Amino acid sequence: MGVGAWQRLCRVAVDSDGDALRFTVRQYGSPPSFCHRGTLTCWGFPSGLRALQETLQSRRGSAPAGSYTKRLFDDSTLLRSKLVEEAQELAEAEEPDDIASEAADLLFFALVRCVAAGVTIADVEAHLDARALKLARRPGNAKASRDSAAAAILSDKAKRAADKGPVAAWSQAPSAGALALAAAAAA
Repeated sequence: MGVGAWQRLCRVAVDSDGDALRFTVRQYGSPPSFCHRGTLTCWGFPSGLRALQETLQSRRGSAPAGSYTKRLFDDSTLLRSKLVEEAQELAEAEEPDDIASEAADLLFFALVRCVAAGVTIADVEAHLDARALKLARRPGNAKASRDSAAAAILSDKAKRAADKGPVAAWSQAPSAGALALAAAAAA
């Protein structure tokens, strides 16, 4: 186990037929671990979003000067622009592999934003779980104020690209169909 590793019990749940328990814990320490091999579980190292979160949390304090990750943590305007850009690209993607790739890009930048603010995947999951329990739902309409904010960000990005030449300008031009999704990312 990691040095000073400990766990806080968050929840105990019984399965549907009462023959198994599930313990939900939050792990702490350096590194936070449970297994004697120094991993969060006895089933190996995390992967996917959990692994990315750990990597970003580690790099938040130790990324070398000039690295892209450090730039994202230090430059909120750059990070915001990347979130809007990736939301637009996801909205425009049509092929399943392109959609998966653009969603991965958007999730990366969203997780950078979360880690920069001290928000974890567990915090995001808690909000999703709470929303699933709501009886009354909002209508789900796009926010007009966010549409104009996203349009301004995308227009500024396209203008900067135009200053670099016609190929860059074409690749950065916002589409009308992407503005609603980009607006959500700009929030």
